[in-house]
Order: sequence, then structure tokens, then C-alpha cells
Amino acid sequence: MNPSFDLTSLPHDLRRHLLLGFSGRLHLQSATGSALAGNWENSPIIASIAQDLFLAAWGENPFDGNCVAGLASHLESLPPVSPVLLPVIRAVLSHWHPEVTPEARIAMSADVRTQMDFLRNRLVKTPQNLFWWHHLYEFVRINSQWEFLVEMISSTIPRSELASLFAYAKANAMLALGEVLPAAGMYRENLNTLPLPVVKERLITAWLRSGKEEKALGLLERCVAERPWNVSLWLRLHDHLAGSAKNVARLPGRVTVLGYSWNKADDLVTTLDSLLSSKGAVESDIRVCLLDNGSSDTTSDVINHFIEKFGPERASSVALPVNVGAPAARNWLMHLPEVQVSDFVAYIDDDIALPGDWLGRLGEAVKQYPDAGVWGCKVVDFNGPARMQCGEHNLAPSPGHRQEALMGTLMLQDADFGQADYIRPCASVTGCVHLFRTQRLLETGDFDLRFSPTQYDDLERDLRMVLAGGYAVYTGFLSIAHKRKSGAQSELGGGESAGATANLRKLMTKYEPEEFEKMARDMDKVLLADLLAKQAQVGYRS
Repeated sequence: MNPSFDLTSLPHDLRRHLLLGFSGRLHLQSATGSALAGNWENSPIIASIAQDLFLAAWGENPFDGNCVAGLASHLESLPPVSPVLLPVIRAVLSHWHPEVTPEARIAMSADVRTQMDFLRNRLVKTPQNLFWWHHLYEFVRINSQWEFLVEMISSTIPRSELASLFAYAKANAMLALGEVLPAAGMYRENLNTLPLPVVKERLITAWLRSGKEEKALGLLERCVAERPWNVSLWLRLHDHLAGSAKNVARLPGRVTVLGYSWNKADDLVTTLDSLLSSKGAVESDIRVCLLDNGSSDTTSDVINHFIEKFGPERASSVALPVNVGAPAARNWLMHLPEVQVSDFVAYIDDDIALPGDWLGRLGEAVKQYPDAGVWGCKVVDFNGPARMQCGEHNLAPSPGHRQEALMGTLMLQDADFGQADYIRPCASVTGCVHLFRTQRLLETGDFDLRFSPTQYDDLERDLRMVLAGGYAVYTGFLSIAHKRKSGAQSELGGGESAGATANLRKLMTKYEPEEFEKMARDMDKVLLADLLAKQAQVGYRS
């Protein structure tokens, strides 16, 4: 597969961007800047990568005129794009008319219903202005309102030169809604009418989700051969060939599941019912310990009812008179004598739904990476599972930008179209559901009480682990439905938002910039070694 390509020969900044993944519009645009920063005109490989990054970013929001303008400004210097795309590029630019007004700013910062009404009104008045289609697409993606996009596209007759864009956007909506066969048919048509590389990726996912694995893997192998710098495709190819998408493994030893809750009795019922019905609860050597963090609602009744059903010999509880916050609750639980004799500890949030095979999926991650410091999963929105809330986390690639965003957010920049369906190391995983070897958890030390009442205590612990030479492992084959929007600070209430902002500031000042960069460099090595090993297993030699 393209034996002339060698990822290690690329400039450091570009290589780091590519190692983090080949998705997320803002991440892809940042990577494009890295590709174009050097003497790329004399490097056909880097020029091809830059073109691919432009096209991939466009594919993540087909109506984004700014993204298309960036591509158009480099058409003469980059490798030729498909002739089929040229009239589409011209049409996007001629139908891109920004309308930034005070009215728009107010409406688009309001509640979901107000935003929907405003966007509908603008598109009724200016149906051919892609500026508003771009904002509609982003609104739909962020709020999991894909039915609204289907409705608006179905009631619009686009100009002929833009028809392929609208068809592709509708295919994305169908895939997000689980209508995989109609989506696959639309993507197949797009192969000829809108030959963006991401169309093939989405078709792969549609085929995989509809059980057409042979077709999907054949196309995935061709995509890897065409775009060998796309690390995400390599990871997907390796894991599907290895059977990771289906494999589950029993954890080797006793597992204690830990949870804590404060005044969320209704949500806790859903969580504990899903734990009761999961295979791990029946088949594994599992204990459960729950902490009532000073609740004044019916949380204690919910916990007692669970213990009765699960068995008092396998479940216990701790009741605190006041809410001590998340870090202290985690520490309290991990230091219980009955917990410390476990081989593994799994923390779970109190507002999730665990799939039946959740422990087996984590067990497979442990089997593949037994030396990791923590194992975690993909977290999706409870009411719109195409929206990813959390997944693998690595430090932002550019040191100068870490004051604005410490961790990369590429998994949050697009819907779950299968682009992160793989298992691999990373710097941090979400605390929504994460698994530890008990001894390593204790060796790393307590969760830092400075991050009370909540937010970033789990991230800080993981970064402390990375600084000491460890790493986390993420599995995209375990999706946890989560009611609260993880990490979405802007959607928290005023007090909670202020607390989260303060905790982020504490995290930023706990470590020096040089320490953050050391973490990033160490993870560069871990990610590269993991990729090269998987390429060798697939049969690739750079």
C-alpha cells in the first residue's frame, strides 16, 4: 500500500496533527495550516496531504463557504481535484452570503426551539444562501436534530449545481438517524456526483452498520491505499480485520463498580437498572458500592432497592450527611477496604445507560493493552446518540493554543459517523465510565480535591499519569448513552459554569507549559509506536 509514504518523514507539527486523527473540521483546518506552513510546494506528498485535508474539512460541513474558499484559493498550487468538484466549488462560492446581524446573534444564542424557528425563517426567505444552510447543519449536528435537516432539505429545491451537496447532507442525516440502507444508497450516488474522500468513509460506515462487512472492508482497504496519511482509516482497518468490533473479553479478576450520586434519583434508577441487566453483572466476579453524596431526594431508596435486587452480599452503600463533591466521593470509595482488595475498579456516572456488554468491551481493551493506566469509552448523547460528548482525549497539538483549549476536541467537531470506531492509547478518557487496575489507581494517588465540586478531576488524574510515563486507552466499540452533556461548559448553569471555568484555570496553573508539552511529546511516541505496530500487522511497510 503506497510503499513510498513514510509518516515519520513529515514535519513534526504536521505529523502530530495527523496522529491525533483525521476528523473534526477545525482540527483538519489546523492541520492544513501545518501542512502549508513549510516548503510544501517542493513536496508532492505534503501537497497531496494538504489537498486531502481541505477536502476532508469540506466534507464535515458541505455548506461551509469559508472552508471552500480556502480550498479554492489553493487550487492552482495543489494537485488537481476531480473535475466534477470544480462547478460545485464555484456554486458554493457564488451562493455564500454571510448575514451577521445582532438579530441573528441573539436568536442563535437562545434555546433550541428559538434557533430552529429563526433558521427556518431565514431559509424560507433566502433558500439558496448557503450561509444559513451552514448554520443549520451545525445546529443540527450539535443538538442532534437531524430530522429537522431532513425536513428542510426535503422542502427545498436546490440549484442543479448544488444538488449533490444537499443529497450528501441528507445522507449524513439518514446515517445519523440509523437509516443505514437509504444512506448507503445516497452515498453511492455521491461517489459520482460529489467525489469527496469522506463520502467513501461514510459509505464504509453505512455498510458496516448494515452488516455488509465484506464490501465495507474492501472499500476501507482501498481508502487506506489512496490516503496512507489518514491515521483514522488505518486504525479502523486494523481493528476490523482483528475483529475488535465484535470481540469481548472477561476481565481477569474481581471487579468493583463504584458510583456516587447527589439528588438525581430518577436518573440513578435508569443507571442501576442498566447495570442490573448487563451481562457483566451476571457473568463476572463483580461487586458494587454506591455513595449517596448527601442527597435530600429519594436517592437512598433507589440505592437500597438496587442492593435488594443485586444481592446484599455483592452490593453495599455509603451515606454521607453532606455533598463532599466528586473528587472526595471518588477518593472515599477507592479507599474502602472491600474496594482495595479488588483487581479492577470501574467508576460509573449516575445518569447513563450501560449496554449489556459494557464490561466485556472494556475487557477487550484491557486484553489488547494490559499495561494501560485507565481504560475508557465513547460517550454519546442520551437522546441523540449520533452526538459524541467524549471519547479519546489528547493534548491540543499547538503549544501556543493550549491556553484557549488544553485538550484537542476533534471528536466533538462532527457527529458519530464511525470515524472513531477503534481501540488505541490516548492521554485521557472520560470519567463517565472508566476502568482501572486497583493497584495502579492507588499508586497514582487520590483525585485532587481542588477540583471540587466537579469537573476536570478525572482529566487531571490522567494527565498526572501521563507525566509519570503512563497512558490511557480508549475503545470506540463501547458507546455509553449519557444524559448530561459532558464537558459542555456553555450549557451548564451560571454557578456550575463558573465552577468549571475556575477548575480549568486551576488545571492550567497546576502544570507548567513545559510539562504539558512533555506530556504531548510522550503521547506522540505512544501513538506513533501503536500506529506502526498496527500497520505492520496489516502488512504495510513504510
